[in-house]
Order: sequence, then structure tokens, then C-alpha cells
Amino acid sequence: MIAYLEGKLIEKNPTHLILDVAGVGYSVNIPVSSYSHLGEIGEIVKILTYQHVREDELKLYGFSTKPEKDLFELLISVNGVGPKVALGILSSISVEDFQRSILEEDLDVLTHISGVGKKIAQRLIVELKEKLTKVDLRTEKGVEVREKIGVSVEDEAVFALVSLGYNKFDARKAIEKANSESEEKLPIEELIKRALKYAK
Repeated sequence: MIAYLEGKLIEKNPTHLILDVAGVGYSVNIPVSSYSHLGEIGEIVKILTYQHVREDELKLYGFSTKPEKDLFELLISVNGVGPKVALGILSSISVEDFQRSILEEDLDVLTHISGVGKKIAQRLIVELKEKLTKVDLRTEKGVEVREKIGVSVEDEAVFALVSLGYNKFDARKAIEKANSESEEKLPIEELIKRALKYAK
């Protein structure tokens, strides 16, 4: 099992990165929340990983903080929640807010997360409430995202939503709605979180 990777950042997007470790390029899926913690292209970075193995696939999932990884592993232990839904949850809500929503049994908050309906929300509460009372998932605030040269925040946000399973047209409309809510230019992480509310 690969616990972490440390190497040169070759490519990064809000939901995916490629890391060169001793000449081997690792493709790693990440939640949007981890994107803001990454360094710049060409820098040496370390990312915690979870290796998901099935009969027909082997994928790596990466996280910038231990609480994100811990929550991901808890989420995929819930019946009906796979890695894709787990990444969607981590991309939509902070670790702290998710933990609080489970402990307070706040169905309204949980059902506003992309990919989480009432049945899954109830299952998350039933299966995770006791576990989440015993762990500390507090994280440090992420640093502000630096915009890539030549690629707009909106285009990166659309790419992130498409990576999470939405079609490009719906993703673009959701981004436009999210942008219209704010008078200021939103950082990519916040833009994606808001857009996910409209992309259901």
C-alpha cells in the first residue's frame, strides 16, 4: 500500500495531479480542498495517498492533510459511498463542517452536498456518528490559490466539475450562477463549492 508520495509536481488541476517520483509519473486524484495546498509546477511536494484496488482498476487518491485522508477512508467504509462520492463530499464541504453536520445530524446541510441524497445522508449519520465522536479532524486553513497563467479560474472550475462527473454545459452554467452570487472574484476552491450546489 502506498502511504504517501514525494516528488516533483508535473501537472496539477483542481481534481487531479501528476507527480514525478524518481522518474515515475504517478497520476493522483485529489479533492478540490487539497488543490489549494499544492505548490507550484516544478516544486517538490509531498502528498498523502490512499491506494484503491478493485478487480478492474487501481487508482491513487491524494490528500494534503491527514484529516482529509482519514475522512476519505471513513466515507468509503459507508455502504453506497465510493471514492467518487467521497471526493465530491470533500470538494463540497470542509472536514470540520462535515464532522459537525454528522454529529448534529444536520440533514439539511448534508443533502446540499453534491451527490448526497436523503438516504445517503441518513446512512452517513448512522454509520459515522459514533466514529466521528472519537476522532479529531481539525485542519489548518488552506492558503489562497494562485491562478495559473493563461487558464482562467472559471475554466479550471469547469474542468473540476467535469472531472466529478458533470457535463460541460451544466458545469459552465453552475459556475456562472456561483459567480453571479459574489461581487468579488472568488478563489477556485470557493467557486467550485458554490457551483456544486447548482450542479445537482
